[in-house]
Amino acid sequence: MGFGGSSSSNTLAHTHNAALADDGGDLSETLTDMNGVVLYSLITDNSAAVAANTAAIAAISSVPSGLVAIWVGSEASIPAGWTLYNTVPATSSQTTITDDRNLYTGDRTQIGQQFNTGHPLVGTSPTKVTWYLHKTGSPTGSVNAYIENSSGVVQETSSTTLNSATLTGTTAAIEFTFAGTTALTAGDMVTVKYDSGDAANLVLCDTDNTAAVTNAVMRQNELGSWSDVAGEAATYIVTYNEFYIKKT
Repeated sequence: MGFGGSSSSNTLAHTHNAALADDGGDLSETLTDMNGVVLYSLITDNSAAVAANTAAIAAISSVPSGLVAIWVGSEASIPAGWTLYNTVPATSSQTTITDDRNLYTGDRTQIGQQFNTGHPLVGTSPTKVTWYLHKTGSPTGSVNAYIENSSGVVQETSSTTLNSATLTGTTAAIEFTFAGTTALTAGDMVTVKYDSGDAANLVLCDTDNTAAVTNAVMRQNELGSWSDVAGEAATYIVTYNEFYIKKT
């Protein structure tokens, strides 16, 4: 079978513009076989389909009774029409220890781990925070833990108070209990504080100086001023509850 070329010397590179001579004309919106059966149709205007789908979604006025879902938030904020189905403890942690930071009056008094947008702890309500601590010398006074916002304003104080004298020179995992009613927002941080002792009698908070936590930043409070510690992370475990709720 032979094919003849165009008799015109003005053949253009085709853009398929019907307004131009020798440009191939508009493309068909359908692909057909040799019998004229449509095999494929190009969508040139899907506004009608979008409107129909939008209306169908809007018509779903209720969630079916008995549906179980995970609730991201506190137990107290479970929405009307849902009941608590199950509570499962969960954790988020960084437990690598390669370094530590001194805590004592007149120098650094707090270490914190801040959780930013994208970190899985944002939206959860901690029930417990574990800090890895030890001591040098003979410190006295209390070690406390908090949930604070990015400005260092306390949102919740742990009900646990640690007597610093009970620490040893070996790292111990110390648990501080929280009510589980303070939901973390982006920028909030969990902190540990020791504001007693001196350069010879102090508490040390274990850290990792090899890597930061994704979507989080280690922070320290020196002489009442918070600052970021780039490329490092506190050593901690945050425990929170995952709430499974059921539609009534």
